[in-house]
Amino acid sequence: MYLVLKWRVAVNKFNLNPNLRTLLRQGSFFISTFLCSTLISSAQSVNDLQIIGNKHTKSDIILREVFHPIPGNFDTLTSQQDRNRIYNLNIFSTVEIYSQDSTYVIYVNETPRYYPIPLMDYNEAKGWSYGLGIKTDNFRGKNESVIGGAMFGEDPVYFLRYSNPWIWGDHIGLDIDLLNIYSEHHVYDSLKYEKAIYLGSGFQWDKYHNISGGIGHIQRIVESTADESIPPNQYRHIASQISYLYDSRDVKIDPTIGVFSGIDVSSNWGLNTSPTIHSIELFSQFYFSLTKSKLEPAFSYTFKSLFQFTGNEIPYYHKKYLGGEDYVRGYSPTPHENGVAYENYIEVDQLIYQSLQAQFTIFPRTDKGGMEMGLDGVLFVDHGVGTIFGHPFKWGNSIYGYGFGLRLFMSGFGFIGIDFGFNPPGASHVHLSDSN
Repeated sequence: MYLVLKWRVAVNKFNLNPNLRTLLRQGSFFISTFLCSTLISSAQSVNDLQIIGNKHTKSDIILREVFHPIPGNFDTLTSQQDRNRIYNLNIFSTVEIYSQDSTYVIYVNETPRYYPIPLMDYNEAKGWSYGLGIKTDNFRGKNESVIGGAMFGEDPVYFLRYSNPWIWGDHIGLDIDLLNIYSEHHVYDSLKYEKAIYLGSGFQWDKYHNISGGIGHIQRIVESTADESIPPNQYRHIASQISYLYDSRDVKIDPTIGVFSGIDVSSNWGLNTSPTIHSIELFSQFYFSLTKSKLEPAFSYTFKSLFQFTGNEIPYYHKKYLGGEDYVRGYSPTPHENGVAYENYIEVDQLIYQSLQAQFTIFPRTDKGGMEMGLDGVLFVDHGVGTIFGHPFKWGNSIYGYGFGLRLFMSGFGFIGIDFGFNPPGASHVHLSDSN
């Protein structure tokens, strides 16, 4: 097109015969029209859509994630966004989208429909809990998630969960949870028996915005392990929760770019003499990639803040602990295990937490017969500061941790992680975690 414009300038510049000038101008018009039509026709058009590999999954579950216009010209960026949305359903180990013979082809490889889950949970303060569960993320071929199971050991748990992210309308979901938990507190001499039922729903708009809410009933019995003469305390609460999320992550299990941010407001409304506790949590996670290399490095920054409120003081079973896998790695969640200098900074009611993490590929994820697996390494620096309800934050009470770790990714499971954390005085702790 640049050459055609130059040609027109030349035609106007020289003092040519008017008839010849008109002929040359018309010629330049036909040349430019020909070049434009050639460029448009060279774009690969797609007039049909084909899904390959969905033996169990209903086609409409996949089609509702497709935004590419059909018919239309094949757009690589839009097809990649379609691919990520379909992969984020967590029911395929491989998703590929390409154009072939004017057809928009979506190839998927389904993960196993049902699989047993060995349940293991390690609490740094108490030890191991273990059990077995059964899970499917594609019940009836409709991306419905059903998981049930039991764990025994330090924190016995019985649970059943049903989730449908799109049960009607436009991304309107439904969640049902049944829980029966028996746990011994890692700091206070007490046992807690908890039964709960939750019902939740939510909706999405404009692809990135999500609003959800829920209500439930909780019954707790707390008894002393140090003095059997102390009668058990019984608590009953109506639980409510509402949250807003903004989620633009490309791949949710292992994002390289995007933002995951939101606010969660929840309350335990006390019945009879049970205390009422409100909490507000703000969080943001930013993911970005600076360079391209074989290690595929990705960086993330995480910010979290939690504020709890009540009429008197926060009950001990609502206390938070800045040390451990959930917040600042390199410390123990048991206050006295962190030394005299830090033990008073661990147990808090309100907190602010930050983390900077670099993640890189060790073994790329590969599909092994419906199970995608891969291994990443991480480097991290954590910071946290907390306070007791009714007291101001003091920056001098901050704790810092740093270290490295591994992430084993498995489709359907998410990831299992192990982190080796260190703190400035030189102490170290090993932290186990997962994405669930």
